[in-house]
Amino acid sequence: MKVRLAAAVFLAACGGDAPSVEIIVDTPAESSGAYPYEGLDTLLLSVARSGDDLAIQEVAFAADQSAGLQEVPFGSDLVVHLSGRAGAVESAYGRTCAFDVLDGEVSVAEPHLYFSRIVKWAAAPEPLEPTRSGGAGYALPDGRAVFFGGAGGSGVERFDPLETGTFSPLDAEPTSRLDALVAPLADGRSLIIGGADAGGDAVDTIEVLDPRVSPGPAGRVDVGPAGLPLRGHAGSTLVDGTVLVAGGAVQAAPGAPFALTSSAFVLRFGDGGQLEPPRQLSATLDPVREHHSMTRLGDDVGASVLIAGGRDAAGLALGEARLYRPLGEVFESVNDALTVPRWDHAAVRLPGGFVLVVGGVGDAGPVRELEVYDPVQGQFIDAGVLPAGAGLTGFSTTAIPDGRILIAGGLDETGAAVSSVFLARLDPRNGRVDLLPSDALSVPRAGHSAVQLCDGTILVVGGSDNPSVGAERYNPPSANRR
Repeated sequence: MKVRLAAAVFLAACGGDAPSVEIIVDTPAESSGAYPYEGLDTLLLSVARSGDDLAIQEVAFAADQSAGLQEVPFGSDLVVHLSGRAGAVESAYGRTCAFDVLDGEVSVAEPHLYFSRIVKWAAAPEPLEPTRSGGAGYALPDGRAVFFGGAGGSGVERFDPLETGTFSPLDAEPTSRLDALVAPLADGRSLIIGGADAGGDAVDTIEVLDPRVSPGPAGRVDVGPAGLPLRGHAGSTLVDGTVLVAGGAVQAAPGAPFALTSSAFVLRFGDGGQLEPPRQLSATLDPVREHHSMTRLGDDVGASVLIAGGRDAAGLALGEARLYRPLGEVFESVNDALTVPRWDHAAVRLPGGFVLVVGGVGDAGPVRELEVYDPVQGQFIDAGVLPAGAGLTGFSTTAIPDGRILIAGGLDETGAAVSSVFLARLDPRNGRVDLLPSDALSVPRAGHSAVQLCDGTILVVGGSDNPSVGAERYNPPSANRR
């Protein structure tokens, strides 16, 4: 198989009748601060198998020249990397998602490679519904991303970083609802649970969104069972594929008031792939709460789920935490409580099973304090504060490949949307969280969705009333993006 790079084209072949692959290199506009070529003197082109640090072939060449790779063997899960250097410093990087080049066939004829300055944002192709706010977004198993729901967005759209580099609509239309729980499943489907309609009444029908390309349909919504007329609830997808839903406020009938509940349910697919009715657990989540967080602590079978914070029936912030043990289907007390009681916060798992708790609202208003849950000690540890100008609610938290967390946008203490972005890293020596400011979003955003794509970049959609910048893409450092 012969491979060469000429301008923005990568050709792969092995013999006269072998398939060819052309790599489409996408870059930000020249006017963007993320434009990669300014100041570069060397480019490094390589091809490797996904997850392998050792390149099969690589070549370095001047930024104003073309180059080629010769006799690269056929293989599956191949990734093409392009690195730009100014002196010894890597300042630009891009990689494709994985694709296959086998004898006589290719999985993708024209893979896209997004090449830009690292730790920079740039405008992404326009989404179909650019002002979507409060919706959901998640990555599919093949590395594409799906976005749907929220105010200003009625349809489902998918971003494809591998084959097109653009958004496309799906033939699926979930019920319009706010404050719903979206639980992604390992196969790419997701459950849409609870939430309220435009009139404020609970939507009790559970829907199964299937946005997969292959296998499965191009996009559809299956209506599942009723039985969870909730809002302010939380959930977690367990390792065995079941979904735990607990707490929140329940509505007995349309027009009736909502009341907090301690009930917990498990959802699963039965024989024939049909979603079964929710099964209520005998264990309950006490004290009752809404707008709490639920974070699975590991990827092993039986991994516990941390339930933290929330707001009680009197509207006061809670500090109590619980652990759900899936094998016993029980809730257990945690030795410690949050250092600052809060609700409407984010809780995201860090390397090592630690959990970073960010932002939210306490009894005195928005919370700037950061804290980390230590699963070994069973304790919450004071981990610093968010700086002035950071979003305290409505922000996004996204794990990037090097183990840090990207905290983007949100509402500040005054309720104004911000464009600030920070990288958070847990210092294992002292338990503190190091915060490093990063390139700001081009427009303030809150209630947006952020998804890590299969090439390691982060795509942010919506959360702004500016339709001209409906989506932005962040290019993290190349570390751990092999």
